[in-house]
Amino acid sequence: MEISLPILTVTALTNGINPCGIGMLITFLGYLLVFGGKNKNKKWIYKIGFVYILSVFVTYLLLGLVFYGAAYYLQRWWLAGVFKYLIGGAILIAGLIQLKDVFWQESPIHLRMPKVGFEKINKLMAKTSVGVAALIGFLTTVFSTPCMMPLYLGTTAVIARSGLPMIKVLGLFLYYNLIFILPLIGILLAMGEGRQIVDMKEWEHKNTKWIRLVMGILLVFVGILIVRG
Repeated sequence: MEISLPILTVTALTNGINPCGIGMLITFLGYLLVFGGKNKNKKWIYKIGFVYILSVFVTYLLLGLVFYGAAYYLQRWWLAGVFKYLIGGAILIAGLIQLKDVFWQESPIHLRMPKVGFEKINKLMAKTSVGVAALIGFLTTVFSTPCMMPLYLGTTAVIARSGLPMIKVLGLFLYYNLIFILPLIGILLAMGEGRQIVDMKEWEHKNTKWIRLVMGILLVFVGILIVRG
């Protein structure tokens, strides 16, 4: 199966502007700007923000490679015929849930970070340090699995079926994750240069609906691609 680099790029970028990841970074940096005290300067914000993004990058990359290994072997066992319907169907349902949230946001069933994860991360924000920033990045990635992983998991399943050598697979994952963190870097630069948290939250609120729409469409597309493959 051929891997389309333009589609991979769009998928990674769309996943990168996921409200879960973007929203948590804005909240985290906003907390640092408001409560950073004497350490509240551009260099410090960039340092903490970079560590956070690097932690997200490494965690997401490792999770992708673990998913790839599982998908690679499952698709080559006797489960192969069933696996594509299970994973494709799950991703298709995730896409329909995202589309549902575009038009009926108040209805039940959402792909969001669980409340317990949000509360845990919020408590850690008071302990601002390099180590804590790395931990928050890791926990954000883990707790955001319901909303950030379906598209990534679908992409991983497609790559696992491509038959590409491992060196090229690793290159695709590195490329995907570098594109994935670009929106986070953009947010960090904007807030480091003085962009107010109120403005960033307003931007997030205005665009969440359209982000969910694009993500929903891509998830449905990837789900159908896996089932029909």
